Amino acid sequence: MDADRIIFQAKWIVVKESPRGFQYLERKGKDSVAVFLLRSSANPPQYEVLIRQQHLCLDNREVDGMFKLFPCPITGALEEGESPEAAALRETYEEAGYRVTVQPFGQYIVGTQVNEMCYLYYADVTGVEPDIALQDGTYMESIGHNEWHPFEYLKHCDYAACQIGYAKLRSRLFQ
Repeated sequence: MDADRIIFQAKWIVVKESPRGFQYLERKGKDSVAVFLLRSSANPPQYEVLIRQQHLCLDNREVDGMFKLFPCPITGALEEGESPEAAALRETYEEAGYRVTVQPFGQYIVGTQVNEMCYLYYADVTGVEPDIALQDGTYMESIGHNEWHPFEYLKHCDYAACQIGYAKLRSRLFQ
């Protein structure tokens, strides 16, 4: 069996070509996680979701001298040898300061030109006080911030993980 040929390689990404000529992108920490933090109030529960406003590479516009930020759940790449659940726990603490137990609720293929799987998790943080989120030390993470929004906010976000999370979580939360 022939191995895929490396066309280009940098610190965080590799562009490869399969023996049949299919070209694709592979990033370091190939797979990723998206974690939806929820809190509820009232009876029946009215859910809110934690939205991380962060920079995305597809749009480098600036607003008031800062990069435009986009709504996402808590996200991050798996480190080498790390399980998806461990990555979800690490990213949740790193980006939001919550120490939680996460529940898996699906996965999706990120795109046809990327060999990345995104694993979906959620956690109910109702009544839980977070620690200070330490971030990972990068500039891009330092300019992000977290906001609570009504659960329905997810269905209007452009980021695919938000829309997929909305559809999958809605059936679990509102049975």
